[in-house]
Amino acid sequence: MPLPNEFIEQVRDANEITSVISSYTSLKRAGRDSVCLCPFHSEKTASCHIYADTQSFYCFGCGAGGDVINFIRLIEHLDYIESIKFLAQRANIPMPEDSRDKTAEAKQKMLEINRQAARFYRDVLLSDKGAPGRQYLLQRGLSENTIRKYGLGFAPNSWDTLKSFMLSKGYTEQELLDAALLAAKRPQNGQQGGERLHTYDKFRNRVMFPIIDRRGNIIGFGGRTLEADAPAKYLNSDETLVFHKRSSLFSLNFAKNTREKFLILCEGYMDVISLNQAGFDNAIATLGTAITPEQARLMRQYCEEVVISYDSDGAGQKATMKAINLLGEAGVDARVLQMTGAKDPDEYVKKYGADGFRLLLEKSGGAISFELKKLTVGLDMDTPEGKASYLKKAVGLLASINDKIDRMVYINDTAKLCGLSAGEIEKAVEERRRINYYSAKKAETRELINPTKKKGSDYMPTSQLTAREKAQRGVIAFMIHSPDLLPKTEKRISLEDFPDEFCRIIYQTVTDRIKNGQNVDLSSLGNEFSAQELGKITGIIQENNLLPYQKERLDEYIKVLEEHRDKYGGKDPSELTDEEMLAYMEAIRKKKSGG
Repeated sequence: MPLPNEFIEQVRDANEITSVISSYTSLKRAGRDSVCLCPFHSEKTASCHIYADTQSFYCFGCGAGGDVINFIRLIEHLDYIESIKFLAQRANIPMPEDSRDKTAEAKQKMLEINRQAARFYRDVLLSDKGAPGRQYLLQRGLSENTIRKYGLGFAPNSWDTLKSFMLSKGYTEQELLDAALLAAKRPQNGQQGGERLHTYDKFRNRVMFPIIDRRGNIIGFGGRTLEADAPAKYLNSDETLVFHKRSSLFSLNFAKNTREKFLILCEGYMDVISLNQAGFDNAIATLGTAITPEQARLMRQYCEEVVISYDSDGAGQKATMKAINLLGEAGVDARVLQMTGAKDPDEYVKKYGADGFRLLLEKSGGAISFELKKLTVGLDMDTPEGKASYLKKAVGLLASINDKIDRMVYINDTAKLCGLSAGEIEKAVEERRRINYYSAKKAETRELINPTKKKGSDYMPTSQLTAREKAQRGVIAFMIHSPDLLPKTEKRISLEDFPDEFCRIIYQTVTDRIKNGQNVDLSSLGNEFSAQELGKITGIIQENNLLPYQKERLDEYIKVLEEHRDKYGGKDPSELTDEEMLAYMEAIRKKKSGG
């Protein structure tokens, strides 16, 4: 049963958009409106605008947009109904009766299954069967309080113990497969059972780490094997309705409440848990993979700086460089922890204690220091050749530092390293900055003359739209803004006059809703279109909000579509067949000759 429009409006009105968005990212005032770094793509210059008058947002960089419901839909990875429920709960508004949604119900069922499985793994850890798991965790120096805090458990060395337990609780094999708690294989030819799948426990003989989201839901699991020859040391849940590895961070449910102004980014579960036990509640980790852009933007919601604390081996250092770049693209400052005497944070805090690690944090250098140091790898800095090779690379890096004071600090450090005058290096750096400046100005001029569509964006500068494309978008914006003008509009144009398929779909949906007495604002259209499509609609509305909604402007839009229909029969000239083009040319000839 669909939610009543009155309820949707109540929820939307109770959740002022700037208040909601400001809880995820920092906003800056821009007159009556606000701007921010877009939380849906990495950028260094704010391109996401929040409009107070229309209670909407739109990013001119990636095309994300909509109302407050669509914002939650995108940032929390929820569907339309779930987003409304999320905001209703935020505003303490009870949901109406019989507002059922199959996808939302499936997700709730999966979260319930994960909670039950976590209890099972925890109970096994505390039983005789869990002795190997308890022994491993105690050997790693974890206290009983920490084990309880993280809800750690143990998957017994069995093919069907979890399966039998969950089936006894009333869950089906398919539900357990969907939750990625079971794995399956088909029987080999000649075996009984036909095509029926054989299912078995996915996690076996592993210490279990529940993965918990920001709202306290158990969305998946990580398992650490106790077998020396196991093909995978760590095994994570597969992607499910509730678990998305690229946009999740381990222990963020604790770190989001820290009083510190920075997060500590680690590689693994044990690094995070050991640091948390030592008093560093701002430690987090990616889930067995290198950092992703989504995770970098998620971190930006909770801090302005991240201390990268990866392992000191070659793989860890390579991952550090990727993290520096992605965090920088997301607008997050990065520092790098330089560990000596230990391979990872877990080992370091055990050897040198919390005070030792805290001192290490205070001495951690910025990303520029780390990158400058990396440039010396493989070079003999005691030779002129080594210093010259280093300086060629370092000048480019130093020229990218915009803050003059910071730039001079690193220039002085580089001068000391090479035994040269800081003034000479500064001249080379400033020359490179001048070259970079003029190159950027040329690129900026080219962009102004011929704007390009940004990668991954559906935003097209208005200057690049044809008159017909502007007209169809203008008519749509008018119908959403002034539904009472539909009768007049329908007398002159029809669906076939819209050249773009998506615009035809929008126009059809909007006109149908108007005729049925339904709302056509962004909130009501949210159930008709995907979150990405709603962003496109927001872009159409926003570009037309720059001019007053006067009937004369609508008449101009309609006239453009009418003239194109009369001229080309509703087709683009490039779409006309040879016969149609000849007929069109003949009609023009006759009109000119008065025939």
